Amino acid sequence: MKIEVLSVGALAEQTYFIIDEATKKAFIVDPGDDAAIINQKIDQEELKVEKIILTHGHFDHIGAVEEVRHHTGCKVVIHEEGKRYLEDVAYNLSTMLGGALTLQADEYVQHGDIITLDGTDISFKVLHAPGHTKDGVAFYSEKYKVAFVGDIIFRGSIGRTDFLGGNSVDLIKSIREQIFTLDKEVVLYPGHGPATTVGDEILHNPYFNMFE
Repeated sequence: MKIEVLSVGALAEQTYFIIDEATKKAFIVDPGDDAAIINQKIDQEELKVEKIILTHGHFDHIGAVEEVRHHTGCKVVIHEEGKRYLEDVAYNLSTMLGGALTLQADEYVQHGDIITLDGTDISFKVLHAPGHTKDGVAFYSEKYKVAFVGDIIFRGSIGRTDFLGGNSVDLIKSIREQIFTLDKEVVLYPGHGPATTVGDEILHNPYFNMFE
């Protein structure tokens, strides 16, 4: 499995490509903006995108979804709580940039579901971790020791909880129960900023001293 990243949009959102090198089949995590750049990469690398998997439904993580879906014919997957975020501009915050972004997913998943890249050994378990949003999830691979965590947790920080659907108590609980229970060497790929590990965040993330 190969992981590649593009930093897109005004908020430098991290769009990840999860690629099976043998088949060039791929998942895209959170295509947030700059659809032309994302589609160009898909074409240049001849990727066969099967699914867009969304960690949550804020505008900076879904802004390029429709153009990438149209370009590739792939399916769009989000947690079942994400339906309201995709359909409601107040929840997805798209009006913050003067837009009105709405869309539909093709598949809605729940905590514990497994998403598999067909014909490969690449699969992810859905870990529902509300708090930044109600629909927030991490996509966790036990085999490859990685998790794509969206805006749940960052290196030395956590997601904002002051938007619709946010709750700081829920977020801290989610991180403790869904992220910090993973093996310490698991690499966390966040929606903004550099990657980190579970072990580093357990030791150094200041928000967990604050909430003791």
